[in-house]
Order: sequence, then C-alpha cells, then structure tokens
Amino acid sequence: MMLELHNVTVGGVHSLSLTLSNGQLAGLTGAKGVGKTALLKAVVGLRAVDGGHICIDGELLTPKSAPYFRRRMAYVPQHLVVPEDYNRVPTGYVELLKKAIATGRPLLVVDEPEEELSVEDQQTVDRLLREAAGRGALVLTVNDRIVENQVRL
Repeated sequence: MMLELHNVTVGGVHSLSLTLSNGQLAGLTGAKGVGKTALLKAVVGLRAVDGGHICIDGELLTPKSAPYFRRRMAYVPQHLVVPEDYNRVPTGYVELLKKAIATGRPLLVVDEPEEELSVEDQQTVDRLLREAAGRGALVLTVNDRIVENQVRL
C-alpha cells in the first residue's frame, strides 16, 4: 500500500506533501490545533481537503472513493462516542488500538487519545505501532514519541 499527500491543505495544515508505503511508521507532531486530527480525518475520507489531494495506491481519494478505501484501513479516533449500555466496542484507547491492529488491514491511521495515558500505556501503544509496521502495515499516527519518521505540522 502507498499513501501520498500532494500539497494537502486541511484545517491548520498548509501544503503538506508526504509519501509512505508498507512497513513505514510515521508520527505526526505539532502544537494543539495545528490540524493533526483534521489531516487524519482527511486521510480516512471523513473530511475533505481544502487544497491538494490524497492518493492511495495511486488512486485519488474522493468522497465517492472513500468508502472503498476505508475497507482497507483501520482507524483509531481521538475520542470514541459510545452509546450508553453498548458493550460491543472496546472503550479503552489501548484496547481499541489492539482491535484495529488485529483487523490486519494494510493502512492503520491512529489519532492521539483525548485522555492522558499512563507511561505504561504509552509504552504499550508505541510497541504496538512499531510491531504493526514491522508486520508490513503502513502506520500514520499522531504521536510525538515516534521519531523514526516524524512529520512536524
């Protein structure tokens, strides 16, 4: 799988170009409000880009093509809203990440959690992300602890 961002502008992100492929782990960093979450939502097709374009495997991501591409990705949002008494979805961030990785989808898009994680949970998250990339997944995450492929916004 290949993910290409060509001069993408969305939220507070201005003209970002980036190319990632299978087995790569990239960590988005930057101050609060610069558009990290908006960028991830654009990558999964939940938000339109303001400028530029996103391609997956050489195909343009559009509102019409987004549902097709979402079948090939797993997404861990910043916060998950679960109806009361609904127990089918893991509610903890680490548990949700484990479920997303277990799908085996080739593109894993992971936002930072809304709540502060313990040091142990941070280490677990970082290990899980690295392991997923090691097994060939393309991992794009908001995580300032990932220094291998850090993208500052």
